[in-house]
Amino acid sequence: MLRGIRFTMAAAVLLVGSEAMAWSTGPIPGTSAVGHTAQGYAWKDWGGGAWSKWHSVAYSDTTGDVVMVARREANVGFPSGWLPWVIETVDESVNFLNGLSMTIGKEDGTEFIAYVDVDTHRLKVARRVGGNAGNCGVLSQWDCETVDSVDVVRTPSIEVRYDAGLQDYIVHVVYTTETSAGVRSLKYAGKTGGNPWFTGTIKANTNPIRLASDAIALDGATPLVAFAESSVGVQVSRFVGPSLGTWTTTLIDANGGGYVSMDARSLRREIVYTSNNDLKSASWSFLTGNWTVSTVDTAVQGSYLSLVIDDAFKPQIAYRKGSAPWLAKRGTSGWSTTGTVTPTAAGYNPSLQLDTHPATDTAILVHTNSNHVLHVTYE
Repeated sequence: MLRGIRFTMAAAVLLVGSEAMAWSTGPIPGTSAVGHTAQGYAWKDWGGGAWSKWHSVAYSDTTGDVVMVARREANVGFPSGWLPWVIETVDESVNFLNGLSMTIGKEDGTEFIAYVDVDTHRLKVARRVGGNAGNCGVLSQWDCETVDSVDVVRTPSIEVRYDAGLQDYIVHVVYTTETSAGVRSLKYAGKTGGNPWFTGTIKANTNPIRLASDAIALDGATPLVAFAESSVGVQVSRFVGPSLGTWTTTLIDANGGGYVSMDARSLRREIVYTSNNDLKSASWSFLTGNWTVSTVDTAVQGSYLSLVIDDAFKPQIAYRKGSAPWLAKRGTSGWSTTGTVTPTAAGYNPSLQLDTHPATDTAILVHTNSNHVLHVTYE
């Protein structure tokens, strides 16, 4: 089902040179030869003034045969006072990794990583169980399981929701498949607690599809996925059920491409994508059911980007421009964009999370430099 799309052009305010952001940018110790990346962040107020924060970055090496994670925790101020980064091996049994995605459960900081071994056409999900009790290896902190092993080809995207009744997480994953005859599909997999995985088809017989690591979002309990399909454009699919293959798909921009990032929160749905070298945003109105498209910035580099909705229900975007990571924010008067001039920044594979515990949201922008070392830029 296609709904109407309304296009507008919002001028971006560019802050460059001497006005570039004075962010604290530094490497994650112990990381090198980094390939694919994805990050997760969550925090929980335990009551009585006690709280916890969890920040993790999943990554692969450049040879694509191992999944790693860098993680740190805090129960004091941010970013000072965080515990040191700890590097863990998640899965060494991968033949060649072709994309990964990460999320952290907000109930207790449990990490989940979805990844694809393209050589064996397997979609796998690793869940951190701690206590050296995992099955991913000897004395592993992680449980690994194969979700699908038929024709899986490319980057997945994962999201979870804690169910108080189950006392466990409901896991949602989207991914793509391609048969030996070249038939492509966009797929969905779900898991409720300790029950088996179930799968369905979102869109069959597609053209090539690109999925960002944060392409999936949950509007309450309902999964949505944003994606770019060759010769079709940027689209959003929403699960309507009751069968797993019942989704409604809306075309957002026939000229859009690259990797599409999505977030949803309190009846707000936002996506970001590229159109040629322009960075574009689309916002959904629950009153009209329409999407409004605006231009955020121009002359951006690459197609990797990341979007998060902040506590003010405004989107913030991480992307690459001028060989550096940039951040865009939408305010009452339109978009503002800022970039770092750190010489070693590079800004490859940018991903964004927001620390919402302070009175003012703080951006956490993860990227890699030209030497394939993970860097974190704190607002």
